[in-house]
Amino acid sequence: MHTTTRFIAAAVATAAALALVGCSAASGQSGGGSTAVATVAPPAIRSSGTLSICTTNLGSPPNVSTDASGALIGSEIDLAKALAGRLGLKPDFVTVDFSALIPSLQAKQCDVIMSSLYIKPAREKIVDFVPYLTSASGVAVKKGSKNGVTGLDDSLCGKKVMVTVGTTAQSLAEAQSTKCTSAGKSALDISTNNQATVGFQQLVNGQIDAYMDTAELIGYYQKQGTAGIQLAGKPTDSVDIGAATLKGDSNLHTAIQKAFDDLVSSGEYKKILTQWGQYQLAYAQKG
Repeated sequence: MHTTTRFIAAAVATAAALALVGCSAASGQSGGGSTAVATVAPPAIRSSGTLSICTTNLGSPPNVSTDASGALIGSEIDLAKALAGRLGLKPDFVTVDFSALIPSLQAKQCDVIMSSLYIKPAREKIVDFVPYLTSASGVAVKKGSKNGVTGLDDSLCGKKVMVTVGTTAQSLAEAQSTKCTSAGKSALDISTNNQATVGFQQLVNGQIDAYMDTAELIGYYQKQGTAGIQLAGKPTDSVDIGAATLKGDSNLHTAIQKAFDDLVSSGEYKKILTQWGQYQLAYAQKG
């Protein structure tokens, strides 16, 4: 598994990388500019010549966020554009709530999901994944907090904890709450939202004791120095992230895998993740 140092280093490096890259990383990969390594057409995709990609607009840098004009930017956005280009397709992003990602794919509102979707056994029963990144979970507290929260452990028992709905953080918080009650301690008081910045704001305002999300997101905002938060304890539960296609859509799944392999071998994969300070989280480094 990955060490704590990897995740913290990646989050710290991100702030410096974004200062240099800004919006240029998003514009640098426009899609359709590379020689196609595989081809797909309807019914494997919704529309001829276009790869429709479900993502979220929840402010989760460095993976996905928006610039001042509202345009989507981030490492996953650039990877999606580069993969579409290698399929000879134009990328078209469909933004939905995180909890609606898989339902939207099932409703054929998009062809593939690329939005920090963790690869889990339950999800693998309904979608196929092409892994391309890794992640971990973390607990944020107010900077300088003395509330006793030390991470994802019994220090959260009886505390007010916020998570983004439908995420792994929510599952982890619920599991920890069960551990607390099983040990005769108070359950977590869990609330949900759809925007990480809302959680951070409530944390700073003292409305909650802790906010749980990805360790890289928490580290990114901590490094900015403007959110007034810090990571409590060590990142936990390392997990892979993948591009998800409908189960049985083997043509598209195989094509995306070929496109990803070419992205890695060409060096563009490393370039994209390095621009966003995330190469320490590269899935292609595993094994």
